[in-house]
Amino acid sequence: MIQIFNENCLTGSSKIDSESIDLGIYDPPFGINESNFEMHYKRKSENVISGYHEAPEDYFDFSCAWIKEATRVLKPDGSMYIVIGHSNLAEVLLAAKESDLHLINQLVWKFNFGVHAKSKFVTSHYNILYYSKNKKSKVKFNTHCRFGSQEKDSYGGSLLYQDMEDVFVINKDFKPGEKKNQNKLPDALITKLIQYSSDEGDNVCDFFMGNFTTAYVANALGRHVYGYEINTASYDHHMPLLMSSPFGSQLPLLKKVCNEEPENRGKPVSEEEKSKIREDFAELLKQGFTKKDANKALQEKYQRGYFGILNIVRV
Repeated sequence: MIQIFNENCLTGSSKIDSESIDLGIYDPPFGINESNFEMHYKRKSENVISGYHEAPEDYFDFSCAWIKEATRVLKPDGSMYIVIGHSNLAEVLLAAKESDLHLINQLVWKFNFGVHAKSKFVTSHYNILYYSKNKKSKVKFNTHCRFGSQEKDSYGGSLLYQDMEDVFVINKDFKPGEKKNQNKLPDALITKLIQYSSDEGDNVCDFFMGNFTTAYVANALGRHVYGYEINTASYDHHMPLLMSSPFGSQLPLLKKVCNEEPENRGKPVSEEEKSKIREDFAELLKQGFTKKDANKALQEKYQRGYFGILNIVRV
């Protein structure tokens, strides 16, 4: 299902039913004169889609209005992400508070380059605000959608932990010749948000389609797409391409995650078991094991997690 309207989200959002959206991903205009981005980036004018709509002058009122609508269409246990720069971050935070949204995380997307600056630090990140409809909402979060608990990097670090850190280091997409409606979010960023916060068949919404990144990625991941794009030039360029894109085309290509949790993780530990674990740990150290390797061996033997073993042996 694809329902995207060539309208202003504030006047057209009544076309989307209340409490019908599982996940909202919103990248509103930042109110920083985005129409002049060509001055900062090496872009050929023929590759920039004309007709970009800047944010209204009163950014707080604008934010209150569209966030109120985004809240209306969100399911009780749905969630939403708002991508925003630092310039109007305070206005967005206040506007979300006006709609009684609950801030789950304030994430940082660190990208590979920013605009050159001489009299201040270079801005090379955007904020991503992760919200639920209210504090009691039990939002969907697919912890093991990308990595299993047992997966490690070459240094033994948890890949799952790294992927779930609140700073995302993701490069911007560079596709020479691609037509863009000013700035574009990378496919990898949108893919990550959709994987963690929605399931196949869910409804994903974006009020500011822009380059239609949310739409293309959601459709390829088997999600239904809803939203708006006020720029007719962008709408006319992307809609035929989107409608011809195969639904769920990326699903067969996704990594198959097998999560292996220790059988006894989280279960109570008797004093007898604690004593045995400490004895085994001491014996392994005598045999020349490092503390790290001894912990790993005890994890396997007692089917407990790293910190579970650590908390016992360091007493």
